[in-house]
Amino acid sequence: MTSSKPLRHAVITAVFICAFLVCVSAALGAQRTIEYMYLAGAEVTEQAQATLVASFEAQNPDIKVNRLRVLSGFPDKITALIATGNAPDVLNLANTYMMSFADELFLYDLMPLVQNTPELQFSRIAPPLLEVFTVDGKLFAIPNTAAPSVYVFNADLFDQSGLSYPSVLYRQDAWTWSAFREMAKKLTVKTPDGRYLVKGAAIHLPRTWLYSNGGQEFDDVKRPTRTFYDSELALETVGFLHSMMWEDESVAMISALTSHIGVNQEMGMAQGKLGMGSVWFSTVTTLAEQLTTVGLVPYPKGPSRAGRYATDFGSYGTAITKQTGDLDAAWRLCSYIAGPAGSAVAASLPGRTPPRPVRITWLPSSVINPEVYSDLLIAGTNRLVSINQNQLQRIIDSQLQAVWNNTVDPKSALSEITRQINAFLTQNPQ
Repeated sequence: MTSSKPLRHAVITAVFICAFLVCVSAALGAQRTIEYMYLAGAEVTEQAQATLVASFEAQNPDIKVNRLRVLSGFPDKITALIATGNAPDVLNLANTYMMSFADELFLYDLMPLVQNTPELQFSRIAPPLLEVFTVDGKLFAIPNTAAPSVYVFNADLFDQSGLSYPSVLYRQDAWTWSAFREMAKKLTVKTPDGRYLVKGAAIHLPRTWLYSNGGQEFDDVKRPTRTFYDSELALETVGFLHSMMWEDESVAMISALTSHIGVNQEMGMAQGKLGMGSVWFSTVTTLAEQLTTVGLVPYPKGPSRAGRYATDFGSYGTAITKQTGDLDAAWRLCSYIAGPAGSAVAASLPGRTPPRPVRITWLPSSVINPEVYSDLLIAGTNRLVSINQNQLQRIIDSQLQAVWNNTVDPKSALSEITRQINAFLTQNPQ
């Protein structure tokens, strides 16, 4: 009798182990696997994607996500995979790729899924971001990254010059082109022999200056039929930037900064040689870590009646391919990344910029007004995303460069931009 007890315990233990293994096997068998493809050339981007996916899997243990990292050539790889029937379930698409894939042959219209997912809090996503991923009334991707541009200013230089911070003027609704110009002139310091000790500001993204004056580059950023570079607003904008460069000598294009102050924009800010510069929000931390105090503002408001604060979006959206074998799992990942939970995770990851107003916790304490992030989402404007965007942008850049070099006057350059672009669009309908 006594000797049978160990045997009985062993049998019971074996039964429990078998039952446990059966349950584990069943659970593993129920787990679904989907593929998620994204561009991550930088390691910090790869780490952020890994963290987001791990967070999703922790909350959705029945779904396993295979991450497919792409270092370069993202649209070509997508095209090849779609053509061979091997497209991943979920894609992270840049706004500039949208018009190449915005077709129900390739991607799902996500609006019906959005309407059945109230926890997504769809209305909280910045409207300009939704607009760029909506084509012919169909939503082909849910925005997950805003990537706005922002003007940064070296608060120490402003203190030394006795100037009010741009952020103070912005809160007073007095952050204007004229205020920017006066600040740039007062910040600029030259030696008697003409060398720059401090340059007032760097100029970037002329299109965003045009937006801030109430203008636009094209009649439609997705399928343009004509450009508005021949408008009075465009002439006023380009003329203003040119006059700050050549009359005031207080600003320079980012690409020309080294020839003025001996270093690039980042080092110029860090070394106190540059008062204001335009950067993508994701890179603010790089500057902020090198400065005692740094502030953030949108592009200043132009003088036209339609003048407004502006920024430029380099957004990304999460899309679902028509080749997915598990639409439910793919949507759960898609809506998580772009939803409130995913946005909260992203807001803590260096350089990530959620598409909805949240507190960005990765910013260094040297940033004096991080709350401006929510305002940038409202001020955002979408750049050109047509299928021939690169060719069109080259026309614009080449002609404007002649203006910045002071070899062609603004009106002549804008006329030539208009002529070349409208001819191109006539020959190459978008």
